[in-house]
Amino acid sequence: MPWLSKNKPMHDRVRRAYWYHEYAMRSYLLDMRFPLVTTGLEALINTEDRDSGRQFYKRVVQLAQECEVCLEECEAQAAWKLRSKLSHAEAFLSGLNFVLPQNEHTDLYEKLEAILRSTVRRCLMDESFGNRFRDREAVEAHWPLGD
Repeated sequence: MPWLSKNKPMHDRVRRAYWYHEYAMRSYLLDMRFPLVTTGLEALINTEDRDSGRQFYKRVVQLAQECEVCLEECEAQAAWKLRSKLSHAEAFLSGLNFVLPQNEHTDLYEKLEAILRSTVRRCLMDESFGNRFRDREAVEAHWPLGD
């Protein structure tokens, strides 16, 4: 990206999220793209080894609000379940209708991709926003899990 300043930091979380977005954009099948995009989001918001699912659906919903993407917590929970089933090779998307009806898979994926793309772009364009991902403490301060 020649327009990106060499003096501008790209935090490791943002760098990983950026590359997962790139991998997803170069994949054809939604079954492959879905885990890549969710992993990109995890790269941004995961701060602990435990409760990965809870971190995902709580923080991705908060990111969605900032990106002006309408994503309900139940959708984020379904995304996490789909991601887990796909990542652990339990089924292909076509066999995961019990998690989310097949006719809703693409819409959910597009929301997640929009959140990832918008967040990475904003991190690259707005250093103060990007600094929210500089370390675990910064992520937890800006996107608390609540109880």
